[in-house]
Amino acid sequence: MSDENGEFLQLYADQLNFKALLSAGIIIAGLGVLNDVTITQASSVWELRSAAPEMTRREIFSRGMRIGRDHIASTIYTIVFAYAGTALGVLLLLSLYDRPIADVLSSDMLSEEVVRTLASAIGLVASVPITTAIAAATVAPPGAPPAAGKRALRGRGGSDVPPA
Repeated sequence: MSDENGEFLQLYADQLNFKALLSAGIIIAGLGVLNDVTITQASSVWELRSAAPEMTRREIFSRGMRIGRDHIASTIYTIVFAYAGTALGVLLLLSLYDRPIADVLSSDMLSEEVVRTLASAIGLVASVPITTAIAAATVAPPGAPPAAGKRALRGRGGSDVPPA
């Protein structure tokens, strides 16, 4: 426990499993960004199908993965910068101590954030091919007409294409 909240929990909730609490915190911290990545990835695959109905599912998967690689890189950078921004004061203090990087990364103040970042990144990297594969497997086959329900959801006019 690296802050006063941890000390209070140890004092008032001594029966609490702190390893489980850390695991739960890591999972919750990654859920928002995981949700963003998976929804955007599935949407990209469906838009690829809509833009090129003749593409095979394998082609859609391949192109979806290229989109996913860029999305993952951007998302991981966002996570790292968000953690660095929230821990800026700690980072400045650690730089003033002039300690070796291994000591800095293993300090209580920073190790929690490093673990959270790595766990989130691993989950995100794994989610892209899984989501892309599921989305590519569930899109209509090449050349199939769009589903009636999808047209109804897109607009009251019953067409995916705006009038000319």
